[in-house]
Order: sequence, then C-alpha cells, then structure tokens
Amino acid sequence: MRVLLAVAGLFLAFPVVFFIAVNVLASDEKTDCTKVSDPTPGAWQKADFDARNRIVVDLSLCERLQGRSQAEVEALLGAPTQSRPGELRYELPAGGAGPQNAWLIYVGADGRVKDTRYVVPTPQ
Repeated sequence: MRVLLAVAGLFLAFPVVFFIAVNVLASDEKTDCTKVSDPTPGAWQKADFDARNRIVVDLSLCERLQGRSQAEVEALLGAPTQSRPGELRYELPAGGAGPQNAWLIYVGADGRVKDTRYVVPTPQ
C-alpha cells in the first residue's frame, strides 16, 4: 500500500515539477523592469538588429511607452519607418530583401500610446 501511495504521489507531483521547470527555462531573465531605462535619443537610429531588438523587448515587456504621446515616442526613437493614423512602424534591419521585422506602436485618438506589437513576417 505504501508503494502504491508513493507511486501515486510521484505521478501527481511530476506534472507540477515539469510545469515549474518549463516556466523557469522559458522565462526571459534578461528583462528586469526595475533596471530598464529609455535608450538615449537617437540610439534606435544608430542601432543594428540586435540592439534594436533589445530596445523592443525592454520597452515592450516593461510597457515603458504606454501613455506617452506620439511626439515623445518620436523624440526618443526618431521618425518611424512608416506612419499612418493610429500606428507608428519601426522596422528592424534583419537583412535580406524581404519583409523586415517591425515594431508597431499603436496610438489612440488622444495621441497617446495604447499598445505595442512585435511582428516577425513568416516565409510564404
């Protein structure tokens, strides 16, 4: 009976341990929002793909742009690659002639950032 209970306990404990291990391994330990600060103005324009990617990750995950005005975003990152009403598009120079990875910054009717998305084009 003790062996049966021990086996049942291990059987029930395994999914919990597995779930915790997967979450720890998959977490982005590099982004500590208490240590994230804005890049210096102009840094985006001078940056390569890796540096731009780090800026996107830090500012998006920590929601550092939410609530800022479009003018504040453009002062920080420079002019967007493309702009249309409610959306600023900043491309990342991934190389190649195809579509580029893009950071989309959505601006509400009040002129303030509401959300951001990182878009990676899929090959067709």
